[in-house]
Amino acid sequence: LFNAYACRSSDKCFYEISPFSNPPFLWAMLFSVAGQFCVIYFPPLQAVFQTEALSFSDLMLIVCLSSTVLLLDTIRKKFLKQYCTDGKRRRSVFSRLRGKKRPGGKRRVRKGMARKGGAKKKASDISQAPTSGGLRNRSKESVV
Repeated sequence: LFNAYACRSSDKCFYEISPFSNPPFLWAMLFSVAGQFCVIYFPPLQAVFQTEALSFSDLMLIVCLSSTVLLLDTIRKKFLKQYCTDGKRRRSVFSRLRGKKRPGGKRRVRKGMARKGGAKKKASDISQAPTSGGLRNRSKESVV
């Protein structure tokens, strides 16, 4: 449950988000904790799930150990942000090449991006791929 609480945002720490910002999540957490306590302390469910009641010190030890995920996730989000974030903020080795000119003088255009001026590709701009088996089956005479 602590991991679910920490993962509510990919870039904000758990203390930067109000606990009441997502009421359905809060209800889910409440019912999950209540269900766990029922399985641990309610005698009919203890028989079904073969559990025993925990002492207060055992319960506090479990809470302390399982809450370390909050600390580790905060360290990840604060100090390792450039390496461990989701989506578009992730840095890669090639991130400096995006949008810059290549040595041949042409700009690198990623697949799916619009061309300069918003123009789409014309049918005449698209080169036809070989229809008979690709490059492997071409004879030496056809390659110029």
